[in-house]
Amino acid sequence: ALLVGDSLSAPVFDDFSHVPGSDGWSDDELDDVYQGLNFLQYFTNSMDDAPYVNTLPQKPSGDEAGLTPDFWPTESIEDIEIPSYVNQILARKRMVEEVAKKNNVGEDDLRWATWMIRSRRFTTWNMVRDPNTEEETLFGAFPIRRRNVEQVQGFLLPLIDMANHAHNPNAVLKISVNRWTREFDDTSTFALRATR
Repeated sequence: ALLVGDSLSAPVFDDFSHVPGSDGWSDDELDDVYQGLNFLQYFTNSMDDAPYVNTLPQKPSGDEAGLTPDFWPTESIEDIEIPSYVNQILARKRMVEEVAKKNNVGEDDLRWATWMIRSRRFTTWNMVRDPNTEEETLFGAFPIRRRNVEQVQGFLLPLIDMANHAHNPNAVLKISVNRWTREFDDTSTFALRATR
C-alpha cells in the first residue's frame, strides 16, 4: 500500500489568504489536494512504484474529460443548475490551481493526482498515543498512559481496481489489524479475495 496522507504528519497548508474565496475552502478537500501533491511528487516518478502507477488511468482528454467535473471548462461547470455544487467544483479547481503554483508543479498533473486520491484512496482511522506528549511515570517506575489522538491515514492499494462495484461483486476486500492491539499499524494487511 502507498501511504499518501497521515494526519499526524500532515503538511502545513500554504497560506492562501490572498486568494478571494479561499476562506470558505474545505480543509478536507484541501487535504485531498496535498495528498495528490504527495502522490505526484513521491510516487509517480519512483521506479519501485512505476508498475502500479502505470496501471492507473491516464489524464483524461477529449471526451474522457467528462468523467468528472474537475476537468470540465469553467463555462460548462457554470451551466450546472445547482449553485452549491457549482461553487464546490469551482473552489476545488481553484485549490488545485493555487497549490500547483505554490509548489511548482503542473496544474493538470496535480488535478489528475488529486482525482486519483479522491477516487481510489482508502482511509483508516486509529486512536494512537499522542506523539506530541512525553511518556510520564509515576514514582519513576509506573508508566502513566499518554493521551490518545485520532490518526487518519490515506492509502492507495495497487490493483484494487480489479474489484468491481457490481451488485454481485467479483472480489471482496479484507482489512486485518494487529491482533494484539486491535489497531491498524505496520503489521496490518489489505487482502483482495476473488469470489468467483
